[in-house]
Amino acid sequence: MHYPLIFFAFIVFALCIPIMVPTLQFLLFLSGTLLFMQTLAEAATCSDCFIHSRAAYYPNSYENGTDTGRCGYGSFGATLNGGDVSAVSDLYRDGVGCGACYQVRCTDSHYCTDKGVTIVVTDHGSSHNTDFILSRRAFGRMAQTTDAAASLIALGVVDVEYKRVSCSYPNKNITIKIDENSDHPSYMGFVVWYQQGRRDITAVHLCEVICTVCNIKCTF
Repeated sequence: MHYPLIFFAFIVFALCIPIMVPTLQFLLFLSGTLLFMQTLAEAATCSDCFIHSRAAYYPNSYENGTDTGRCGYGSFGATLNGGDVSAVSDLYRDGVGCGACYQVRCTDSHYCTDKGVTIVVTDHGSSHNTDFILSRRAFGRMAQTTDAAASLIALGVVDVEYKRVSCSYPNKNITIKIDENSDHPSYMGFVVWYQQGRRDITAVHLCEVICTVCNIKCTF
């Protein structure tokens, strides 16, 4: 980001002017330029902005989530976050997006709340050009009332806004769950449960429990 340097340059330029009352045109130019730079900086660094999209929901059989999601959570994924979960399309990012949390709110003020619902990504999929396929429970929780939730369900697909938010699991520690299909020594699979915060897990470093320092070969 080069805005601080530009701002400093304007200050130096102003200080180098012979001592006189600045002209109105110069003050307006300087104020307008600084406001423009602030707007650019906020636009470039906005991590708390909502993005427009669309959302659908799982078939009626999935009141919570699905136990066959692509993220590998199994039956745990159906009830994670109280069942407020979702499949995503582009946000899946080849599995890196699994476990991420998003605030999703529908945009029809007649039916929907400003808060919406916070969901956890547990699956991959899309429907009707949507970014989210929410659990039926999460879809209804975007509404103001039970009747409004029924109206949303009847619509099936709605316009939404979303943003990435921190995941929070009170009284839970991050957990590595070994896949039951693992077959030593040929294959070991695992998934990460209770991923806190708003950052992606892009790599996991494994070392044998007998080692005190990773990357050092242990002898038995």
